[in-house]
Amino acid sequence: MSGPFANYPEERLRIASVHSRCTAEQKPLRLAILDAMVERGGPVRPEEVAASVAMEPDRAARLTAQMAAAHVVVLGPEGEVRFAYPVSGAETVHRVTLADGRTFSAMCVIDAMGCAYTFGCDVDVVSRCHHCGAEVRIAVRSGEVAEVVPEDARVVHVDLSQADNWAASC
Repeated sequence: MSGPFANYPEERLRIASVHSRCTAEQKPLRLAILDAMVERGGPVRPEEVAASVAMEPDRAARLTAQMAAAHVVVLGPEGEVRFAYPVSGAETVHRVTLADGRTFSAMCVIDAMGCAYTFGCDVDVVSRCHHCGAEVRIAVRSGEVAEVVPEDARVVHVDLSQADNWAASC
């Protein structure tokens, strides 16, 4: 595989990744959707990315509907992908900058940090504390948290291995 996902680790997480919920045929489509959402800065229709993975538009739409049923993506009313873990098609306070300079919104700060694994590169995260609104900056380098500002920032994490759907629908 080439492009922004060239270093994508299949299963480096302690829980099953969202990507692992995809079939072999869905995986390249999911990655193309993620890339298109980052490029566009918003939702995309699966038919718009079908050609980039040598797929017929109707097949891409069917596979995306299957991914929605598996809670891999969240579709809007017109069939557009509004959320594709970890990328949000809507503006959030969790902003991610990839090593190549592209910037986008993540669904939550955990997803923002996880973009280092999803995109296989270093990331910078700028977010806001949910409690006080203070800015929080996190740098992930070579898969490790390298810097956190303020230094005493904390993340509350819930074991998601027991949950089927990690977020609310749109």
